Amino acid sequence: MDESIHGVAVGFFAQNIFKTFSTEKQQELTLWGYEYLLDLYQNEMKYTDDLYAETGLSPEVKKYVRYNANKALMNLGLDTMFPDEEVNPVVMNGISNTGSTYDFFSQKGATYAVAKVAPITDDTFKF
Repeated sequence: MDESIHGVAVGFFAQNIFKTFSTEKQQELTLWGYEYLLDLYQNEMKYTDDLYAETGLSPEVKKYVRYNANKALMNLGLDTMFPDEEVNPVVMNGISNTGSTYDFFSQKGATYAVAKVAPITDDTFKF
């Protein structure tokens, strides 16, 4: 949830700055952004093959890379670059920020949990 909020917030601020540019500059920046994303994507595909080839997970990881790239574009208010495809449900569950529960062990949930702490004293270090 935390990273989702960061992506949306950064995208919001970027969209507001983007609106201050002339139409010509906006078109130039949009083209540059898509070209740059494509370069990053090609690099990520090579890296994914290097890292995951022996596990057989490359196709699954590549789906997530495309999903993540599309999310970044949406946060920026731009059209997506890649077609929608189903990302492994286990991965999607790990990044899901829906619901109102908090799982202490995986540190996953849609709410923030305030830690319960006690002040540190000299006795804390007596084992």
